[in-house]
Amino acid sequence: MMSRPLLEIHSSWPGTTIDGELGIVSGVLQASGEPDGSVCINLIVGATGAAPEECDYVEFVLSPEQADALAHALWTRRK
Repeated sequence: MMSRPLLEIHSSWPGTTIDGELGIVSGVLQASGEPDGSVCINLIVGATGAAPEECDYVEFVLSPEQADALAHALWTRRK
C-alpha cells in the first residue's frame, strides 16, 4: 500500500549564500501517512528554480506514537 499525502507546503523567502550573494530560497515540506500509522516528513530546500540535484533533502520518519505526540502538541499549542 502506498503512503497517503497529509500535507504539502510550498514557501519562498529571501536568503543569502555563504558568500553573501542575495537570492530567493524555496522550500517544500511534505508529510505522508503510512499504512502502519507512521508519518514520513520530507523537507526540500534550494534556490528558486534550482535543479533537484542542487537542493538539500531531509527526511524524518515518525513512529505512530511520535506522530500522535506531534499532532497532540500542534493541536494544543497556544494561539
